[in-house]
Amino acid sequence: MTLSLSPADVAVILLFVGLILALGFSAKLRDSGAFQFLTAGRALTLPVFVATLVSTWYGGILGIGESVGFYGIGTWLLLGVPYYVFAAIYAIFFAKKVRNAEEITLPELLAERFGRTSGLVAAGLVFLLAVPAAHVLMLGTLTQLITGWPHAVSVVVAGVVGSLFLYRGGLLADVRIGAVAFIAMYLGFLVIVGWCLTFHPWPETAARLQAKGSMDFLGGQGPLAILSFFILGAWTLVDPGFHQRVASCKDAATGQRGVFWAIGCWFVFDVLTITAGLYGLDLLRPQPASGLQLFPALGNQVLPPGLKGLFLCGLIGTVLSAFVGYLLVSGGTFGRELVARLQPKASAGLWSRIGIGVGLCVAIPLALSVESVVALWYSWAGAVVGALLIPVAIAYLAKNRRIGAPWVAASMILSFGVAFGWLIAGLRTNNPFLEVSMMGQKFGLGTLVPGVVVSAAVLGIGALASKKELEQ
Repeated sequence: MTLSLSPADVAVILLFVGLILALGFSAKLRDSGAFQFLTAGRALTLPVFVATLVSTWYGGILGIGESVGFYGIGTWLLLGVPYYVFAAIYAIFFAKKVRNAEEITLPELLAERFGRTSGLVAAGLVFLLAVPAAHVLMLGTLTQLITGWPHAVSVVVAGVVGSLFLYRGGLLADVRIGAVAFIAMYLGFLVIVGWCLTFHPWPETAARLQAKGSMDFLGGQGPLAILSFFILGAWTLVDPGFHQRVASCKDAATGQRGVFWAIGCWFVFDVLTITAGLYGLDLLRPQPASGLQLFPALGNQVLPPGLKGLFLCGLIGTVLSAFVGYLLVSGGTFGRELVARLQPKASAGLWSRIGIGVGLCVAIPLALSVESVVALWYSWAGAVVGALLIPVAIAYLAKNRRIGAPWVAASMILSFGVAFGWLIAGLRTNNPFLEVSMMGQKFGLGTLVPGVVVSAAVLGIGALASKKELEQ
């Protein structure tokens, strides 16, 4: 499918992309060191912090369209509520600790608490989690719909062009893009939802959707499936992009208040996006070949020239903001936490910039091999989150370390190994959502739960072993 764009739409999109590139390339850092490159001097104010956190954490916008195709209005319960809850937990228990800590990254934190080996293992995992495979897939999908280029070409071109200004401006360029994306995403979805409500009354639409089963608030899922989705929300607690932005606030109070403000913004945007997605399910005939095309296809069908371009800018900005944010984290992790720790004389700033290219080279093949954003969330991200979740919680919340450092490193390695093996098994059996049958229910187990179980088991054994050593 290629979108039908008028000259007015093309002009709006070109102006928007030009603004994004101008803001990104004009960002000037005070120095080229890794600290300034990755944190913008830890000086983010509340409005800037909220805008960039909201746009980056909601960068999976096309994945929400895909999810509405699967779960209807239940998308809010499955992919909205869990993240509100864990973001609130983060704000209450983690935000101030993250900002007040001298360590600015998760690997640095784990290295300080559990030793160099744990820090290096965590750095490898954070790099894999931050690799923006889902975002480059979405950015490539939008590029393909606008240009008509082949899918693989679109993914590669979008990834390369979208990352160029990061090499100069780092986080400062990222937050500039995030602020513009924040405005564009709300404006774009207000336009399409307002247009649909005006010309397609909601009561009639809701009645048709109800008949098709798309108005089930449980998304047609049983208790175990809902629990599985809810657990995936724990991703928030160890997300490196989330952590980086909180660590970069001007003070701890800004970080905590900002997360609560962001939760409110996410709720409002969820209402807009899910409403638009439901209109897409009702109005589009035929439905697009891929759920990732739901929002672009809806805009293409219902919006007039000019407004269609504005809506597409909202999609582009949201995805691009998240893409550059996570690519920056992956680059910084590669340069500062891997190369610079292994080779202390290496320039962390230089290698962080090289790491951006390395992260892109990992993201593109991964995006082309798993062409579903929801599957990427469920499988790839879950495997890493399951390995990091408990060690990070212990590092921040436990006052005294009662587990030997080797056990922490072992727990992360084994947890990721088991979860990654489960992921490979799913791909080989054409089961990308890792569905299982249990207690008479069929649901996607994902990789996070197996990873957390293994992590908890290893750390539990480690705690007992460490206790015996102290008693002897």
